[in-house]
Amino acid sequence: MENRQSLAIGAWRGVAFAVAQIDVVAAEDDLLVVGMLEKDVVGVHRGGADAVDHALHGTLSKLREGGIFTGGFGETLMLTRPAAPIRAATLMLIGMGTALSADPETVGTLTALAMRAALRIGAGSVGCLLGWSELDLPETLVAPSAVAMMRGALSAIDTHDAQAVPMAWTFDIRNGAAAQTTAALREALAAWR
Repeated sequence: MENRQSLAIGAWRGVAFAVAQIDVVAAEDDLLVVGMLEKDVVGVHRGGADAVDHALHGTLSKLREGGIFTGGFGETLMLTRPAAPIRAATLMLIGMGTALSADPETVGTLTALAMRAALRIGAGSVGCLLGWSELDLPETLVAPSAVAMMRGALSAIDTHDAQAVPMAWTFDIRNGAAAQTTAALREALAAWR
């Protein structure tokens, strides 16, 4: 994996959770999950889909413009062996709709969707950039959104039929509230037990 500073926050049923600032180009994860808004919103992008779109020479913008992948809520697109310079083995785009900030539970739903896909393909390492990698969340919604994300991941693990393979799952924390996000993720994991 690339040289990223990660902080372990705990584990559940073979899935080790951590947080880090994920570089979407350099990440060498088995699965890189990136959220994409349904439409461009001026001034709110700060990573994830923008970085992938730039690295792939506007491919995401072209997919949106062509109606192939619009970023509608819950819409997914998986690219195995994405083009260089993306280093992840598989890139999963998840549509975030027009906004997530009104209801933190929506990002939990998307995280559960991503976890189910990771379990289905047997990913050993996952970088998850959803929600705040693309949006400016009000400070009051940072912790509830992080809690919803962890709960979504854990519920997907608990409902997975097969024995889970060991997995390293890293949540991105480039939202400007890394300490608050990390604490909320850790507390949600501890409360699940």
